Amino acid sequence: MRIEVFDVGHGGCALITAPNERRMMLDCGERWGDKRFWTPALHYCGQRIDLLALMNLDEDHLRNFGWLTQYCTVPWILTNPTVGLRELRILKKDGMGPGAKAFAKWLAAPKHGSGGTQPDFGPIRIRYYYCVFDPAANNKTNDLSLVVIVQYGSFKIVFAGDLEVAGWRRLLALPSFLLDLMGTNILVASHHGRENGCCAEIFKLFKPEIVLISDDERQYESQDTDDWYRNRCIGARLIANPAERRYVMTTRKDGSMRINVLPDGQWFLWPVQVPDFPLDPPPTAKPRQNPFSGLASVLQSSPPLGLDALNPFANALALDNRFRRA
Repeated sequence: MRIEVFDVGHGGCALITAPNERRMMLDCGERWGDKRFWTPALHYCGQRIDLLALMNLDEDHLRNFGWLTQYCTVPWILTNPTVGLRELRILKKDGMGPGAKAFAKWLAAPKHGSGGTQPDFGPIRIRYYYCVFDPAANNKTNDLSLVVIVQYGSFKIVFAGDLEVAGWRRLLALPSFLLDLMGTNILVASHHGRENGCCAEIFKLFKPEIVLISDDERQYESQDTDDWYRNRCIGARLIANPAERRYVMTTRKDGSMRINVLPDGQWFLWPVQVPDFPLDPPPTAKPRQNPFSGLASVLQSSPPLGLDALNPFANALALDNRFRRA
């Protein structure tokens, strides 16, 4: 199994490739700089993403949704099934960005409820949990995040979305969730490692070897949680420098990362360079030399919303761990 965690600044985007080459993407954030940018839609343009899991419904997690579903084949989408179009509008009463608008359009579109094959990730076991949207409560988008647990052999990684402490505690009331957390090797910290996602109770159930944080440059004191997580980790050695033991890795310092997991549960982690794209292709570039050339300026406009042909991957129960169509 291969896991790639992409540097999208304050956002999220990761890809899991199973031994049978099936792919699961977690979130579809993107990164824009003054001169260069990276988006999953361009990186995987024309390719198939068998399952897209939207961990959180804020813009930093789904900004590229419209383009990804337009330029890649995405037959299955997993979201918190208790958040439909009505609930999304309540959560986004102050306005939606382009990613949320594209997702709202997808929610409103007709769905194909029959036909097609559910994604089969072979020996990879995927389980997910979520808090239920409560019409009578003050719902927070962060605490409605998915928590996705991926296991291959004895290796286990937990992606925690933007869950805050209150959301963690609600899920910790589920016995099956407690069992699934045990034995976690890698934790992808919730809410980009921010202080309000630091839940001490979960570390009574497991002590990860390393914590990964997907976040932008430090701007706020709430980002200074590296030591908090470090004190709760065993430490892991990197293939790039086996003599070094790391407890926390961040995209702001280490960039994108890759994890290779063997069938026996052994795993190897190292930083990788992921090609990005110039905002303005050089004038000397040959026409069509780069299949993505000319798209940079277009991608900065509102994403296309013609998503009627997509199938949903929703309404799955948290406890029975089965995928089924709506």
